[in-house]
Parts: sequence; C-alpha cells; structure tokens
Amino acid sequence: MKRLVIGFSFILMVVSNLGSATELDDMITAKVQQPEVLSQGQTLFEQICASCHGKDLTGGSGFNLKDAEWVHGSKPSQIINNVKTGFMNAGMPGFGAVFTEPQLQSIVAYILSKREGWSDLTYKLYQLDDENDKDITEDKLIKTGSLPKGLADYSIPEIQHYFIEFEGDFYAPTDIDSQIWLEWGFPHEVNMYVDGEQVERTGSPWYPTWRLKRGKQHLRITYRSGTTKPQQRNLVMLGTTLDLKVKLFAVSSRAKAILEGKKYEVKAESETVIQRKRIHELPPFSISVGLPSKMNYAFNTKSCSIVGLWQGELLNIGPNIAGRGEDPSLPLGEWVFKYPLEVAQATESSCKYLGYQLVNGEPHFSYQVDGRVYRMFAESSSNNSINFNLRSESKHQLTMSLPMSEKVSWTINNKKITELKTSVTMTNQLIITAQIQ
Repeated sequence: MKRLVIGFSFILMVVSNLGSATELDDMITAKVQQPEVLSQGQTLFEQICASCHGKDLTGGSGFNLKDAEWVHGSKPSQIINNVKTGFMNAGMPGFGAVFTEPQLQSIVAYILSKREGWSDLTYKLYQLDDENDKDITEDKLIKTGSLPKGLADYSIPEIQHYFIEFEGDFYAPTDIDSQIWLEWGFPHEVNMYVDGEQVERTGSPWYPTWRLKRGKQHLRITYRSGTTKPQQRNLVMLGTTLDLKVKLFAVSSRAKAILEGKKYEVKAESETVIQRKRIHELPPFSISVGLPSKMNYAFNTKSCSIVGLWQGELLNIGPNIAGRGEDPSLPLGEWVFKYPLEVAQATESSCKYLGYQLVNGEPHFSYQVDGRVYRMFAESSSNNSINFNLRSESKHQLTMSLPMSEKVSWTINNKKITELKTSVTMTNQLIITAQIQ
C-alpha cells in the first residue's frame, strides 16, 4: 500500500510539472507577439548572450539559436531552464541569479522571435509504380522518419519513382515578408501547404516561389519524382526576401551546404574599414565605412549624401562574393536610419562626386554643388554618437535635410535640430551630430 501511495504521488508530481511547463510554454509563446517584451529581451540578449551566440543569433563559441538543432530542448520552458542553470562544463554559466523571471522570459521570447526554418520535421516516402503514377496511397508508404537537423533532405530516396512529403512546424521572420524559393524549379512537381491550405506557386518556371506567413506556421512540402533525372532531384530550397535579394535561411539540406559558404564578415576592429560592395536596402553607388567605435555609415556618390547609418559590425560580404556581385552584402548591426532617409543638402542642383582621400586613415569625401566644393568626413568615439563634418571654403547659406526618427536626435554646431529641413550658415565647417537614443 505504501508503494502505491508513493507511486501515485510521483505520478501526480510528474503531471503537475508537465502542466506547469505547458503553461510556461504558452506564456512565453504569447510574449513573442509583444513588442515591448521583445525590445527588453533584445537589449538583455545583446548585453550578455551575443558575445557567445552572435548578435544575429547564428552562433559563435555558442550554439546557433535560429535553426532547429536544439541539443538541450527547444520548448520555451526548456530554454528558460537552460538559461537559468547553464552548462558550466561547456563554458556557459547560469543566469538564474542574474536576471528576474520576467527578464528571463523576455530573453527567451526574443530568441523564439528570431527562429527560422523547420521544427519537429518528419518525412514520408512512397514508392510509385512508374513516372506517371500519381496515386499516393498508404500501401505505397515504405519509409518514415524524423529529421532533427530541421532540413528537408531530398537525397533520402534510393528508388527511381517516388513521392516524398516533408512536414513540420515552420518559423518565418516576424518582421519582414518572406517566401520559399526553389532553384532550377522546372520541371519539378513541388507543392506546398501552409496551415493546411495549398500555397500558390508564383515566380518564374525555373525559379518558382511560395509565399510564407510571418512567424510560426505548419508547413507541408510534397515532391513527386515524375520524369526528372535522378541527379536533378536533390533540390535547393531557400527562404528569401520577396525581392530575392537576400537569402535568409536554408529549407533543404543541399541549400544549407551552399549558404554556409556565404558568410564573410568584415569588421572595423582597430582602424576604419571602407567597402565598395552592393549593400542590401541601400541605393547603388554607396560606399560603406565602418569605424572602430562600431558606428557605420554609407556615403552615396550619386547623391553626395549619407544614405545609411547603423550600429554594430560592418558587413557580411559573403553573399556578394558567392553571388559574383549579384547578391548584396548585409549590414551586421542595427539600422539607425536607411534610404530613403538621408543626411543631405536640400537643393535642386545635382552634385558632382570628386572622390575621396584618406586623412589619418579616415575617408574624406569631396563633391561639388553649384560650383562650390565640399568635403565630408565622420568621427566617432562611442557606439551611440557620430559627427559628420561638412567643410567648405566660402561663407554661404545652405539647407540641410536630416532624418527625423525616435532612434536619433540631431544637432548642428551644438544647436538642437527638430525640423526635417534646416537652414544654416556655412562658414568653414558644420558639425552635424547624431546621438542615438
């Protein structure tokens, strides 16, 4: 009788713990939709976690936190427990005594908001009679399994004629629209279903796309071998932006191998770095400059203006290299502002770019407007402020256009600026200061 009581008590304890874990999972999952929680979580993550797991969560000395490979459990309750207790044998301390429970939950919610790709992925393989067989029945099912790496593996089939199905939860970006893109899609017979509804196949025949929802959804992808040749069937599937300019994450195992060769980070460590590469979301002819203070900007040689400002590391130029110049480089930090916002002279006249010279390692950009020559360069000693110095030899009036947003405040020669366009007197120099909020 005593054993029965002990056993029953143990069962009650297990059931109670499972119930508590489920409630915590639901609570943290709900917080993924709360911007103020995500903002707090991002701040704490970047202060503590980013040094090991990377500011973009793709890993460093610590694990990648964006993909499906969660060694110690991927449920919110498991993640928060791991953050609390740590893994000292692996070099990760516990943070249970450092953060409050709401802070820990905000960190986990932020991590979950950045998840990309499959979760709990499974597959089913059916053997078909010939290339024309489209009758998919249970008696033709020959193999099933799970794919813990979270990648659709099109190399699994070892038979000539088949139908394969991949299914699982799927995470798309929450802050931008995205799609699945298939390289060399014609004549592959691929269908996709999001939350039970078939998704329209769009794009071109050779490069078809399927639109995703934002955030978490249930995804099923089917593929019938048909008349395709065996060497063509290991498909490359990627998550991309709608304009196809940025390859976001791998959907298939072959795509993963391709993406891994597309990361080459350029950072300004002890000296200023200058890059003339295409940059995502910035106009052509933009030159990016990274300062050791971790402030970065882009000067456009067509408009003679500052068309982007971001905090953090400079660029991942890997996509640009791998794409032979067709794919843009990716800023690694957080945007303060980006085109069409810009720091520019508000004038109807066009500018003529004259080039740049290095002065003590810093680029000084020269250009001409209305017959006057200007020189612009930047200085920064911290990661939350930057001075743009504009110089000209003649005294005259000019109007400056500055980006107005909650992220940044502006001064010109120490005078606070609150208007989009401001008329100022140019003597020899204007010091335009951006203070990041």
